[in-house]
Amino acid sequence: MSDEKKHWPFDGFFLKLSEAQQEYEQEQHIDPASLTEEERRRKIQSVLDYMKSSHKESKDDGEALNPLVPEDDLEVVLAEEEKSIPRKQYMADLVGDDFKHWKGIVVFDAGTNSGKTYFILKVLLPWAYEHNKRILVLCNRDALSNQIKNDVCRLGRIETTYWDYDDELGIEVERPTFGNKYEHTICVETYQWLETFCRKNPDGAKIFLRTFEYVVSDEFHYMVTDASFNDHVDVSYEVIKDLSATRTCIFMSATARILFENWERLGRIPAGQHYRLPVDYSFVSSIKFFYYEDQEIDIIRRVKEGEKILVFVDTLDKLQRLRDRLKAEDDVDVACLCSKYRPEAKDFDKLNDAIRDGVLLHQVTLTTSVLYNGVDIKDRALKYIVSELWNPLVNAQILGRKRPLGATDTCAVYFMGYGEKRLKDLFQKVKTYQLEPAGEYRRKFKNPEAWREYLHLDTTQAILNPPNTRYKCRTVVLDPLEGCYRLRKRAYLQAMLEVVILHRMLRYGYQNALLNEIDDSLLEKVEPLEPPILVDYLESHLNEKRYYKDWQKVFFEVGHIRNKKDGHRTKSLPKFTTVSEYIAKYGYELHVKKENSGVLRDKTVWWVTKMRK
Repeated sequence: MSDEKKHWPFDGFFLKLSEAQQEYEQEQHIDPASLTEEERRRKIQSVLDYMKSSHKESKDDGEALNPLVPEDDLEVVLAEEEKSIPRKQYMADLVGDDFKHWKGIVVFDAGTNSGKTYFILKVLLPWAYEHNKRILVLCNRDALSNQIKNDVCRLGRIETTYWDYDDELGIEVERPTFGNKYEHTICVETYQWLETFCRKNPDGAKIFLRTFEYVVSDEFHYMVTDASFNDHVDVSYEVIKDLSATRTCIFMSATARILFENWERLGRIPAGQHYRLPVDYSFVSSIKFFYYEDQEIDIIRRVKEGEKILVFVDTLDKLQRLRDRLKAEDDVDVACLCSKYRPEAKDFDKLNDAIRDGVLLHQVTLTTSVLYNGVDIKDRALKYIVSELWNPLVNAQILGRKRPLGATDTCAVYFMGYGEKRLKDLFQKVKTYQLEPAGEYRRKFKNPEAWREYLHLDTTQAILNPPNTRYKCRTVVLDPLEGCYRLRKRAYLQAMLEVVILHRMLRYGYQNALLNEIDDSLLEKVEPLEPPILVDYLESHLNEKRYYKDWQKVFFEVGHIRNKKDGHRTKSLPKFTTVSEYIAKYGYELHVKKENSGVLRDKTVWWVTKMRK
């Protein structure tokens, strides 16, 4: 950078905006003579003002930021952490010097801990700084954005001095000051921020985006996984797609392979610019499937002192029910998390109360999908991960939360099993609530009369505006600004992907299809689910006749069996029918009679036998 540029405001950054403004005018066929210099400056200043105000409005959750990129070389750090880890290949190894000649789309198809972010911040960023090029990094979550910003500040930290008059000494003294040399080389934002910018100031956003030679789309699976609840995903997708024609756009994800493979078939990725690294699931010690809430509770109870478990549930109702049941039955150290934007969030814990510096603060952490993305857990005590969710893209992200600290840092994984009936129900709901409305829109929207007739059907309104918002159409939504319905393409793509995956699950079986979609190496790690602790006890005490109240205490204390009508604070001993229904699921039968001899004479006794096959 020249000495002259160093004295310009924003280190001369506004010059990039000016160049981008001229490029935008040429593309829009705007005669430069039609704009005064003052009008051009006002356009540039409006972009700068928006940037400044939007960063003032953005709030940091206050969480301690765990660096994604080590200060030293990656190989040195890993070698120090655990000498036994063999040298593996990272993204920087694959890319080499290719990045100096990239054009158009670049794909990083690799899992967590493969060095994707390391390459951007430790290889591409210094090179871009030296060559006066700019990088825009887009993330899907504030937590990840804050982590990368923190790393940029640390890696770009420089110390300079300035002369200042010291009143006490009465002379000019040299004082240290700190800055960030990368401040105007890289900009880190979220997709949601970009979507808001483009909607509120489309011209300014186009001008601003043209100041970057590189656009990095991190966690690019956001384009499909968030499309079901984010109405504006299409905005960022289209903007980035347009930029790829004139800029180098780097797409990074561990779970967007189905998108990347489609781009390959369409010939959108230039030769040699698709970099793949296999996901390393060596930290997964075993895969087991459960089907009932009682089994899930038993998995949680098996966690030993000094160990931790992370449980992903599919609904807020289940989150609350699981928490209340654990607290009612045991003195459990449990935290509950959901999105801070949900009105129910006030009833649960905050992120900072559950995880700090990558370490879980409680033995049991129950969470919705809010924690499946953008948070890295570097905690050797995390020995169990449980997921109730069926989508393999989401489950791959869930597994990616665990960042093993060495070869011995392993984890057992439990997935909820989905039977054929439940899969068919999911399949039908996606077709009814997502694909069918999208198909009607594509066929009839350009014909106002046909579209109006479709909208007036009671069945249509039950789909577009149902009383149960859990099953609501996300592919066709009412645009409040335009006052008409529109098709959300990313949500439509997400629905099509879900139907394809569900079809495979119905055809090949849930377990095989789920693990194949995540990584087929996991198929070799499937093991039978451990029987409940109570089963071991029953095996050792078959046919033992005891006074029924003694057996009730066993079922209550060992099996944690409670009567269905008991409240969360009520703890009554389980009745005969309740116990019978519970142990029948595991092949046991409960018997009762009034004893007529011996020490238990005239007393009601229970005993357990195995069911006959």
